[in-house]
This record gives sequence, C-alpha cells and structure tokens, in this order.
Amino acid sequence: MQALNSFFERYFMPFATKLNSIKGLIAIRDAFVQIFPLTFVGSIVVCINVVLLSSSGFIGQFLVKIIPDLDDFQAVLSPVSNGTINLMAVFIVFLIARNMAKQYEVDGLKAGLTALASFFVLYPPKVDGMLTESYLGANGIFVAIITGLLVGYGFSKLTKIDKLQIKMPDQVPPEVSKSFMIAIPTAIIIILISVIAYCISLIEPQGLNVLVYAILQAPIQSLGATPFTPMILIFMAMILWSVGIHGTFTVSPIYITLYASMNIANISYAAQAGTTAGSPYPYTWFALFENYGCIGGTGNTLALIVAILILSRKKGWKRADYTKTAKIGLIPGLFCINEPIIFGLPIVLNPILVIPFILNPILVIPFILSPIVSMGLGALMISTGLVLPGTLDVGWTTPQPIKAFLSASGSWETAISVCFVFIICVLIYLPFVALANKQQTNQ
Repeated sequence: MQALNSFFERYFMPFATKLNSIKGLIAIRDAFVQIFPLTFVGSIVVCINVVLLSSSGFIGQFLVKIIPDLDDFQAVLSPVSNGTINLMAVFIVFLIARNMAKQYEVDGLKAGLTALASFFVLYPPKVDGMLTESYLGANGIFVAIITGLLVGYGFSKLTKIDKLQIKMPDQVPPEVSKSFMIAIPTAIIIILISVIAYCISLIEPQGLNVLVYAILQAPIQSLGATPFTPMILIFMAMILWSVGIHGTFTVSPIYITLYASMNIANISYAAQAGTTAGSPYPYTWFALFENYGCIGGTGNTLALIVAILILSRKKGWKRADYTKTAKIGLIPGLFCINEPIIFGLPIVLNPILVIPFILNPILVIPFILSPIVSMGLGALMISTGLVLPGTLDVGWTTPQPIKAFLSASGSWETAISVCFVFIICVLIYLPFVALANKQQTNQ
C-alpha cells in the first residue's frame, strides 16, 4: 500500500498541480465556462425549435395537427443563434485575452478589446466588400484561442514596461489616464498582428483561419472525433478523482480546447437540420460524458446510490453509514450533484489527509470502471445508429433520462439507452457494495 501511495504522490499529484497552474489553459477553461449561459440559451432554443416547433419533431408532430403553420413559428427564436452560437469565436477571443491579463494583474477589459481587434485584423479578406460570417462561430474557435492567448500574454508584458506608458497628470480622469497608458502597447500589438496577417496571406491568400484549419484544426478534430479519446480522458479523470483530486475539473482544459469547435459545430448543425441525427462529431466528450459517463455525477454515482439502497433491504446488511449517506445523496444525485456520496462514504478524500484507497479501496474500482464502460456502450449504440447523439447542452443538472431526451433533439431512443446503461452501472456497483458490506461484517 505504501508503494501505491508513493506512486500516486510521485506521478499524479505533480501532473494535476502542473496542469492547474498553466495560465493559458486556465484562461481557456474559464472562458468556456463564462460563455456557458450563451451556449445553454443557444442549445435550448435549438431544442425548442426541433422538439416543439418542428412538424417532424417529437412533440411538434402532434402539435402540427392543431397548428398547421407550426414550422413558421421557428422564425421567432431562430435569431437567437445569431447572437449566441454563431458568434462564439468573437466571445472566446475576448474572454481568453481578458482572463490571461487578469492573471498577470493588468487591465483585462483593454486586453480583451485588443484581442478582439486583432482577431478581425487576422480575419479572412472581404468578399464583395463584406466580411464573411464563416469564421465567427465554430470554424473560428481555434484562431480565437490562439489570438486570445498571444494577445493576452503580449499585452500583459508590454503594458508593464514603463517606457511604453504615456503617463498623464493626476488631474486627468482615471479612465482616460488608463487608456493613454496602454495606447502604445495596443498599437504595437495590432500593427504586429497586421504584419503577421500580411505574411500569412503570402502563404495562404484566404488568411490564417484557412491555414490553421488545414494544419491544426482538422488533425486535432480527427483525433477528438474518435470515441477512444473521451474514454482515455475519463480514465485520467477518474484516477485523479480516486486520489482526492477533482479529475473532471483538472482535465477540463484538455477536453474544452479539444472539443470546443466540435461542440459548436454540432449545435449549429442541429439548428439547421432540425435533428442531431447525422451530427458531424457524434463522439465528443460532451455527447458521451454528459449522457453516459455522468449519470448522477462523475462515476455514475446515482447507480451506486441505487445499488446501496437495493442491498440495504436484504438481511445481513451492516452498512448503516452507507444507507444514510445514500438517502442523503439521492435527491442531489438526481440533479447530477454527487459530492454527498463521493465525500460522504467516502469514495475519495483529500490526499493531504489520507490516500482514499486506505479508506475505501473496494468502491474505487467500480467508480473508475463504471464511466469507462458506460461511455463505451454509448459510443457503440451511437455508431450502430440505434440512438442519436446528445449534442445539445440542456444544462448539466437536468435529470436523466430527460437530459438525454432533450439533448438528442427529442429522441426517446437515446433516453431509453441511458436507462439501459444506468442498469448496467447498477450491476457493476452491486457486487462491490456487497463486498464492502461483507468486509464490514467480518470486522
């Protein structure tokens, strides 16, 4: 056991600490968390249009008999996509630069505006005198991330150089004084970006977006488009969870960066097609984890709660502590809040106090195994066409199988598949809970 503890302390703790201290990854992660309300609104509107206001939708097919012109009502909410999903790259470039600047304790607002200006300096050339909208949404995410990081970092360093600051008298209003102080750094960055954009145009006349898509975005999306990548990430997350580190939060910079453009592309597709069937990226972290790997919380802990409640009704049950914790955690678990069960049993605990394998080695095994199996089953059912991928973000606290139903544009097959996977997860947990009870009996 001492050797196992030393292994985790030597390899996993430094990894998690290092990952959570990288300013660029933190800036990206926080940016996507900050735009969640917009992503949520965009997804909900798509869901309403697809499920309710489409004559072929799950509910719309019945409403159309009462309202013959039902499809026309989609025009009421369709513009919401223009202000949310279709402008994601614009929001992201601003927020990443702002977040970077705030970490370096400089003016985040000015950094964000500088990055936004730089993004459009790098934007593809006009067509018939008009900017194309092709790279304002999903297709522009990678350039937005790169621009936000570089401008945020450069702005933070340049604005701290005294010789580049124009200092005004004390009588000048503070906001005016701040604007003059960052005027030269802002000018340097934007002019330098313009020079870079010109050099890139000599290589690729259509600009940086086309070049980045060919060199970076397409290969990265090919990597992320396989079902194995989310399963590798969830394995990493669960290992970290098991030693007391918030695994999903720790690996979030990786999956957020990897799947950002794919998630937005999926939502945009559903808005146009009226269904998630045929989504360009059906195996994203979001599609597999939210519906199949996080039923009741990370580790599918709602299945653990049910397994405990089932066995607690049998003779020979000695784990009153499990029963009480499961009852307390049941209602929060329905809404994907599993801290009561994770830290109440406990499955994991702060590694500074004690490595959780010592406390509860039996339940750690299904805790790691369950989401890997469930996400694998979900990917298998999606690949065979049995179910539609759940690519619409309807809120992580939405109870299953309602979440699955809505996220897959009103697909009852997807909702049933989540119920099936949930039963499998309960079966995975049952023998380990029984073993933990037997261990208590022996003690």
